[in-house]
Amino acid sequence: MYHIKDDQRAIRSSEMLYDGLGKLMREMPFSAIKVKDLVEAANVGRTTFYRNFDEIEDILWLRCDQVIDGLIVYLVEYTQKHDRESSTALLKVLLRYFYLHSEIIELLMIANRLDIVQSSFHRVFEPLKIRASTLFDLEEEYIDYGLTIRIGIAINILVHWIGSGKKQAPDELANKLGAMIENMVTLNQLL
Repeated sequence: MYHIKDDQRAIRSSEMLYDGLGKLMREMPFSAIKVKDLVEAANVGRTTFYRNFDEIEDILWLRCDQVIDGLIVYLVEYTQKHDRESSTALLKVLLRYFYLHSEIIELLMIANRLDIVQSSFHRVFEPLKIRASTLFDLEEEYIDYGLTIRIGIAINILVHWIGSGKKQAPDELANKLGAMIENMVTLNQLL
């Protein structure tokens, strides 16, 4: 687990460790990275690492949580300024945000730890479950399934888009995906 104090020194140290980890992950397998390698790459002391983190993967947890928290702030700011009635508005905002903040997804893909981003999404959307049950007309026992479906779709879109180099512009991709979702093929049509 990470335990970052709310002071500039701890925040700066965690950023240095994240930068060092990103550099190492592009040079060697994640599983081969040792604390010794990391503190050397980040130019911090071993004590600094253990003051802020228990394990190397905790650095990925922290940055992912920070990025997802930033997404929520971005979503709130966006909805205050724009019409959000479009069926693709949420997807556009998600893609626009991750167009600029994709590095954590890239590193999680390298580490084969997409479960971290899934957990981060669930953490921030957990308080919205009751509202989601009303929006999607779901009974209480099905709320988690509805949330899991939507988070899974979002993560898989991000992983594919980021993994293929973000070739499509965020709005263009959101529009195409929205059209695909509206025109879902039924089993009878497929067969």
